[in-house]
Amino acid sequence: MTKRFLILIILPFIAGTIFGQKKDIRQLIGAVVEKAVPPEFSYFHLVDSSFISRYATTYFDPLEFKTFYKENPHFDPGAFKAANAKAKKINWRKFKIPRARINPYGKIPHYESQVWIVTLLPWSTPDSVLERKRRDNKSSGVILKIKESWTKVQQNEAIQKERERYANSLRPEDKKYFAISTPIFSKDRLYAIIEVRTALEGWCQVYKKVKGRWVYQITLSHWMA
Repeated sequence: MTKRFLILIILPFIAGTIFGQKKDIRQLIGAVVEKAVPPEFSYFHLVDSSFISRYATTYFDPLEFKTFYKENPHFDPGAFKAANAKAKKINWRKFKIPRARINPYGKIPHYESQVWIVTLLPWSTPDSVLERKRRDNKSSGVILKIKESWTKVQQNEAIQKERERYANSLRPEDKKYFAISTPIFSKDRLYAIIEVRTALEGWCQVYKKVKGRWVYQITLSHWMA
């Protein structure tokens, strides 16, 4: 009887803890999205699975953090490394994230990229085939027809023109995607560290719970993805 009584007490406690953690994550992601995603976007593309942050290799600029440490004396950057080592991926479909169109990475249109794949087709290629290839293309790239008589300069001009046409044909929301790391929390859950990446860049940031809301504090590091 005593064991059953203890189980009845522990189970609601565990359920409450899990619910509280999920609520914390949901509220934090809301704050991150509000800061990272342009407010004019009616929607944004989000990779469905979180990733494990590069926090262990994140650089802390002593000068930038001088004021932050003074205002947050209990913030211990080293304490987050153990939490990050135990972090597991999260399926964002389980969270109601405003404006998010959530899909696996392979199905997300990621048009911003440092690398463009160029596909050149013979000038005799039917327009219907060209349009189908462009429509089915899921990566950042240029697909166009060229004439055999064109010089390298003419080809490059045509490629650049097609890149501009393609970029201008897209809605701003479809020119980028976002990936968000599994957040790591301080033991008192007063601070959280989270990383955001797009096709072109990434940044790792600190958030603090202030009066029940997660508020951005400082960027630990910023890099080109």
